[in-house]
Amino acid sequence: MKNYKLTLILAFILGLSTSLQAITLDSLGLKKENNKTFLLFKVGPKQSLFSILKRYNLSLTEFKSANTEVEIPVKTGEIVYIPLHYLEESNPAPKMAEEKVADAPKTDAPKEAEIHIVASKQGLLSVANMHKVTMAELRKWNNLTSDRLQEGQRLIVSDPSASKSTISVDKTNLLPAKASTTAPAAEPAAPAAPAKEKGPEDIKKKIETGIAELIDVPDNSGKFLALHRTAPIGTLVLVKNLTNNQSIWVKVIGRLPNGDAKVIIKLSPKAFEKLNAVDKRVRAEISYLLQ
Repeated sequence: MKNYKLTLILAFILGLSTSLQAITLDSLGLKKENNKTFLLFKVGPKQSLFSILKRYNLSLTEFKSANTEVEIPVKTGEIVYIPLHYLEESNPAPKMAEEKVADAPKTDAPKEAEIHIVASKQGLLSVANMHKVTMAELRKWNNLTSDRLQEGQRLIVSDPSASKSTISVDKTNLLPAKASTTAPAAEPAAPAAPAKEKGPEDIKKKIETGIAELIDVPDNSGKFLALHRTAPIGTLVLVKNLTNNQSIWVKVIGRLPNGDAKVIIKLSPKAFEKLNAVDKRVRAEISYLLQ
C-alpha cells in the first residue's frame, strides 16, 4: 500500500514538472522550407521531447519528419521545427475582443468575485453577455448609475455575496476595487489593512505604428493569429488599418523573424482579410495592454 501511494506521488510530481516545462516554451520566429512554414522553438533547460509533443499535439513520427537532423532525446538549447498548422490547432484565437477563461473545476471552497477590465469601446451589454450575467446584476454589483463604461474601468462580474471576500466599488466606477477581509467577531481586534488591487494606473497601454504584413501561407483554420516582436505570447492586440480604419483583434502566438524593421506585426490570412487591405502590406496602428 505504501509503495502504491509513493508511486502516485511520484507520478503527480512528474506531471507537474512536465507542465511547468511546457509553459516555458517560447518561439523564435518563422522559417519557410520546402514550401512549408515552421515555427522555430528553442529547447529550454530540463525540457523533454514528451512535453513538446504534448503541447503541440504532435506524434513522434510527425516530429521526426519535420526534424530529420535532430537527435533524440533533444538537448537544451537545440532549435526544433513545429509545423504551423499544429500550432494553430493548439492555440485557438478569440472571436471577440476578450476571451473568458474557462471555469475552474467546482470545489466546495468559496470563490473570489471575478473582476473584468473594460476594453476600448466595450459596453455594458457586451460585458454582460461575455460573462453570462444580466445588465441589472452588473448595475447592482457595481452601484452603476449609468450604462456608459470607460476603458480601463474595473467591474465585478460575479455575485460578491457568494465570494470569500467583500469587494467595495467606488461610486465614480473609475478607481480599482479594494478587497477587505472580515475577522470573526470573537474579540475586538484592529481592522486589517485593505489589500490594494492593480488599477488603471498600473496598466500601461502600448501603441505602435508601422507596417502590418500578411503571413503568406495556406491557411484553412480561419483563426485570428499574429506574430509580434515583444508582446508576451497570448496577448490580445488591436490592429487598425490606417487607410480605412478597419480594426481586428488578434492573439500573439510567436515572435517576428528578423527582417524589415518597419514591420511591427504579421497576421494570419483570415485576420489580414478582415482589414480589407488591397495589398499584402498595409500601414497600421496596433495597441495592447501591459500589466
